[in-house]
Amino acid sequence: MKQKKLNKKILNHGDPNLTPEERNQVRLAELTCDLFVTSTNALTLDGKLVNIDGTGNRVNAMAFGPKKSVVYTGINKIVENVDDAIKRIKFIASPMNAKRLNFNTPCAKTGFCADCNSPQRICRIVTIIEKNPPLSDIEIVIIGESLGF
Repeated sequence: MKQKKLNKKILNHGDPNLTPEERNQVRLAELTCDLFVTSTNALTLDGKLVNIDGTGNRVNAMAFGPKKSVVYTGINKIVENVDDAIKRIKFIASPMNAKRLNFNTPCAKTGFCADCNSPQRICRIVTIIEKNPPLSDIEIVIIGESLGF
C-alpha cells in the first residue's frame, strides 16, 4: 500500500532539542492544533477525567482549543470516584512522573505527595472534566491493559 503524505506538523513540547522558549511556543501551538493526543491521570467509573498538571498545557488543551482530543488510558487508571482519582494521582502518577523527569521534589524521593513548595512541583492544577465541553470534541479510548502512570 502506498503511503500518502498529509503535510501535517507534529507538535512535541517534550523534544529535548528545544530551548525553553521554543518549548513554550510548542505548548501554545498545541492549544489550537487539529488533533491533540494525550492520556489521563485517572478515569472514574462514571466517566470523569481527573488530571493534575504542573504547567497546565495538557489539561487546558483537553478542555478547550484543539479541534479534536483523543485521550488514551490503560485500565490501571480506572478508579471508582473522584476521591480515589486524586489519591491515585498523588500516590502513584505524580511521584512516578516527578522521578521520571528527575525533579527535585519530595514525592520523587518518597513516592508520595507531601504537598510541597518545590519550584519543580508537578501538582499545581487540578481539573475534573465531568462532561464533554460544548465546544470540544473529546474521545476516550480505553486500552485493556495497564499503561503508563
